[in-house]
Formats: sequence, C-alpha cells, structure tokens
Amino acid sequence: MAYRWGSGQTRSSHGCTYCFYQRWPIAVQVKAVFTSIFALFISLVIACSSSDEESASISIVAENSDCIENCVTDGTIQLQELGTTILPGESVFQVRGLGCNYLQYGTGFFVEKDLVVTNAHVVAGVATPIILHEGEEYDLELVSFDPNSDLAILKTGSFTQEPLELDDAKEGETATVVAFVKDGERIISDVNVKEKILAVGKDIFGEEGDSREALSLEASIESGFSGSPVLNSDSSVIGVIFSRSRGGSSTAYAVQSSEVKRIIEKEPELGSSTKCMP
Repeated sequence: MAYRWGSGQTRSSHGCTYCFYQRWPIAVQVKAVFTSIFALFISLVIACSSSDEESASISIVAENSDCIENCVTDGTIQLQELGTTILPGESVFQVRGLGCNYLQYGTGFFVEKDLVVTNAHVVAGVATPIILHEGEEYDLELVSFDPNSDLAILKTGSFTQEPLELDDAKEGETATVVAFVKDGERIISDVNVKEKILAVGKDIFGEEGDSREALSLEASIESGFSGSPVLNSDSSVIGVIFSRSRGGSSTAYAVQSSEVKRIIEKEPELGSSTKCMP
C-alpha cells in the first residue's frame, strides 16, 4: 500500500494547503500560524510512524508471499505462517513398495542420518521398500516395526540425509505437514493441534492393541500423507500423521513424537511386518 501524506486535505485553487483568506487581527494570525505549524508537525510525525509500521509489516509478508503452499525452490520451502525455512527435500521423502496385493505409498522422514521413520501400514507386507529422491530409487531395510503405534524404522544404507529434530507438541499451536501424494507431488499443509489424546483400540491389522500417545489435528489430508511429519515453528517433528476421521471431517490424527522416540530407543523388532494389510 502506498501512502501519500496529505491526500485527504482540501487545497485551494492556488494549490495552497494552509492558507488564510480572512483578514484576521495580527495576534490572531500569528496564533493561527503557530497552531497550524504545530498541527503540521504532529501530522507529519503520525504519518511517518504509520507509514514505517505498515512498511515493516508489508516487507515481512512480502518475504514469503510467493511461497505459501506447494512452493519448492531449489529444495527449500518457505512457510509463510511459521516464518521459517526448512529443507524437506533433504529430510522428507516418498516411501513406497509393492505390498501383498497392491502398490503402497506414503511419506517418510529422516530421524538419523541413515534412519527413516514412516507408518507401519505403509510398509506392511512390502519385501523391499524404496525411497524416491530426484528420480532415483534407493532400497530400504526395515529394522523396526510396531503395528500398535503404527510406526516403522527403515535403514537407508549409503543414502544419508540430515535428520529432523523431535519435540513435544503444544495444544493450540499451528504446525505444518509436508507430504507426498501418489504421483510424487510434494504437498505442504497448515494444521492446528487441537489436543493431545490417548488413542486406544486395535492395531493396523485389526487386533487388540495398547494405547498410544497421539494428537488430534484440524487438518485436511489425503492418500500419501501417512507417515508425514508434523512440524512446529522450529521445524521440529511433533507428530507423525497416521489417520483421519471418516465422513469428510477435517480431523486427522498423528502419533506424538514421544512414540517415535520410544521406537528408536527400544530393541529393534520386526514381528508381524510381513503380514498383509486387511
């Protein structure tokens, strides 16, 4: 927005803004002149202050105005709402593989230089999961599989990337999900952390399972978001998307980062990883 000082003032036919056409007594004229000068000074101060504040807010918005959603430039995504820059091209990837009956795909992210976390249901029954990077495919080795928390850890071998940090979620905070859909398109979606919950019920195979710490999110997600990291304003992972409500609701669910820490630290186990999804 451009500002023009004095645009709302009325000018005479002579183009003079502050002119006196009545013949007032000298004392009154002098007083009026000083009053006008003082008013002019105050107006200038106010106008300049308003202009500076507005310009500052405009420049802040303008820095990220071209990159709001689905904006990828040289592997860098600028997030307008979070005011931060992350490098998902170096930390978040599509994970896919041929399952028992069909192609399974989702998203994964690095938690160590050679370890990727995704959902267990993304790689269940997949003999050799792969990760896609710049058109190349890299085989992954499944090293830990937990159908209850719906988390899996895969080892990348020689293909290494910078890991994302883990952090605790805060109820009410705005976060961002970085995901890959079926055709490999990268999606960036803003979400809101509604509340921390304790998820109970069955595991990914429909068997009775233990409770796990989860997040209820206000979010719009689609196929391919499974395994996506939920990032806070520091670009740290506070959760992993694993499900959404049925019936068109805008509610999604993520496993809390505490569950990710637990599976990383516990003894690796594969268990039922070769079972087919129901």
